[in-house]
Formats: sequence, C-alpha cells, structure tokens
Amino acid sequence: METGPTTRGRRTLLIGWRPDAIKALRRLGAEVTCVLATSDDTDARTLLLDDAHTVPVRDPSSTEETLAALERFDLSVHDFDVVCSQFEFTLVNAAVVGGRRSGTTPQDALALRDKDLQKRRIRAAGIPVADSRPVVHARQLADFPHPRGVLKPLANSATRGVHAWHDADERRALAERLGESGALGPWLAEEWVDGAELHVDGVVRGGQVVFTSVGRYAQNVLAIRDGGIVASVMEHPAQRADLYERAHAVAEQAMKALGHHDGVFHMEVFEQGDRLVFGECGGRVPGGTFDEMIRLQHGVDLHEEWARAVLGLAPSVTPEPADQWYGDVFLAADAGTLRSFPGAAEVAAREGVHHVALTARPGDTLISGREASCAFVGTAVVAGRDPEETGRRLRDLAHWFAARTEVTPGQGEPPTTQGAF
Repeated sequence: METGPTTRGRRTLLIGWRPDAIKALRRLGAEVTCVLATSDDTDARTLLLDDAHTVPVRDPSSTEETLAALERFDLSVHDFDVVCSQFEFTLVNAAVVGGRRSGTTPQDALALRDKDLQKRRIRAAGIPVADSRPVVHARQLADFPHPRGVLKPLANSATRGVHAWHDADERRALAERLGESGALGPWLAEEWVDGAELHVDGVVRGGQVVFTSVGRYAQNVLAIRDGGIVASVMEHPAQRADLYERAHAVAEQAMKALGHHDGVFHMEVFEQGDRLVFGECGGRVPGGTFDEMIRLQHGVDLHEEWARAVLGLAPSVTPEPADQWYGDVFLAADAGTLRSFPGAAEVAAREGVHHVALTARPGDTLISGREASCAFVGTAVVAGRDPEETGRRLRDLAHWFAARTEVTPGQGEPPTTQGAF
C-alpha cells in the first residue's frame, strides 16, 4: 500500500475512539492523535496509542471539552494536517474544531446527524422520503396527521428512544405518556413507511459514489420490539444488478443533497417495488460487523476507503464479489447482568460462521435487545450458498446463542458506544 511524502507522518487528529480507524490511518502513514472518552482510555488503547498521542475527555462530542483538553496538552488544531471522526456522535464536533482541516462544514456534518435537517435536504432534492415534522413538546404529537408513524430523537442512533404507533388512539396515548413522564423533546415525528428495509453502504469521492453495497434486513429493524432479530443478508450484485443500479442512483442523489462529498456512508431505505424511499443516512462505517460482512462479500475495506478519503488519497475500490452470500447477525440477550454465554470458538464452530466479535463480558449489564438495536453481546458474519440458506443460518445462530446465554434479570442502561447501525 502506497504512502508518499504527502501522507507519511501526516499529523491527524481523530475525534472519538475507533480502533479500526486508527489502524487504517496508520497503515497509510498518518501519525494519529486521538481525542477519546475517559472510559475508552484503557489497556486496549495502549496497544495502539501511547500517552503522547492520547487526549482523554469526559465527552468527545463536546467542542468545549475537546478544545480545553488540547490546550491542556499544549496542542492546537493548527498542529494537525487533518481533523476527522469515524464516530457517529463526534462528526459535528470534528467539523467545528477542525474547520477546513476536517474536509466538511458544520452545516453538512449536521445534515448527517440531525434527522429533521437531513430529511429537509432530502425532500428538497426530490428524493422519496416520509412526511415528517419536529415535535418540541409531547402534546404536539396529538395533532400529527398520520394514523401510523414513528417518533425519534433528532440525533440518536440504533433505535434508542424510538416510539411507534399504529393508529390515532395509540398516537394520542403516546403523547400523554411522554408528557406525564416529563420526557423532553424535540423529536421528529414521521409517517410510517411500508416496505422491506435495506441498508446501502458505500464510498463517495468528489461527490460521486464509487462503490455501493446493498443488504436486506431479515426483518425491518423496529421488529426487535416484537422479539425480532437484527440481521442482514447481502444482495449479490451479480444477481440483483437492477437493485444495485437503483440503490446507486439514490445514494448519489442523497450524497449530493447532504453535502457528503468524500468518505463513506451507511444509508437505510425502504423498498416499494421499483421505488426506494429514503430512511436515514450516516457519514460513517456501519456498526456491528457489517464492515466485515461487506469486506467478505465485495472485497472492499470501508475503513481503508474512509482513511483514504480523509487523507486525500485516491480511492482503491476494486470490488471482487464472492460466490457466496454473506450475512451479519447481532447476538442479543435479555435485559440484565450477563452471567455466561457461548465463547468465540464455540460460535465460530456453528454452521457457516466466518467471523465472530464478542464485545460484552460476563458481569456486564445490558438493556434488552428489544429496546435498542445496539444492545448485544456480540455479532457474527455467516455465509451460505444462497440468500435463503444464509438467512436460515443467521436465525438459527441467533436463537441458539440466546438459548445458551444466562442472565440475571434487571434493566441496564443503553450502551452509547456499542455498535450503532
């Protein structure tokens, strides 16, 4: 892999702890300093960065804390050639702190985070998207005109804090319940969108989408509220060229509308026949082990392409689709304190498993996977001879893992850094 005089030793400030991002930047010759949460300043950090390249703060999404910590460490933004983020919650901070060194503006970074601002741009560009409006106080939800819909925090991820209603009575009841609980907005209220949920991941350079990947969720993500699993099976480009063409076109329209000119993206859409309706879009690598699933399916490393974009290097996208169909599944558990669960070797021995990442440990306390899609013990990438076999293996693995996981009941706190979508 090439590193020339313009990249070797290039000083890069990464805001938000992301080990894969650090590794990718360093492979390309960058010298990386990371602003990270104090809770991330652990032994795992010391394996990648020494103290001289580590800036701990309570909250790396805070501009005030970031600037104060840099000054405390006798550092300045002007000491760096590049300021970047690969973490959902620090994208805007990186744009504000980095200025021209970040490669984007705060306004464009906000469009990749705030669901209301994002959908205003998407709607203005003529891309199909749900009707929506901001709701500041819960009582305003009672007047929302759609009998079915969803209420979302403006800038959260992974279904945290999302509420759905199925008729006008449920909508009014939700408004009353939120009001009585003292919950604070603003939120975004959206009409319900029918159709199968897909995720479109890719690489954009110079405003042009140069790589597109399409995956199909086994069930729409909100189905976790009814006991569904979070799993995805890749659509094969050789078998679904028509779908890839439509997804590529929507992705390119969306990137232009959002001002996301260089980097990677993770977008969700709903399939309605030949029509794709925009759901949401993040300017980051997808969560879970979707990155590994995409690498195995297409031969494309999204972390590498992200690092090339932020360092100003040409893309190296050369997709080589595998003959198999790959999928990813989140291995979830009931709410409570984890006592025991199958180990990585045991999971890897299951049918079709190609990659395992267990992120929780015995003694950890999790919320239920029904509450947030980011609440899981680990993830696994599975392959099959066709999408049906891969889907079956994903479901079997999820149910097997859950049946062999022991939990002491109790409600945990939602994780903030575990794999968001």
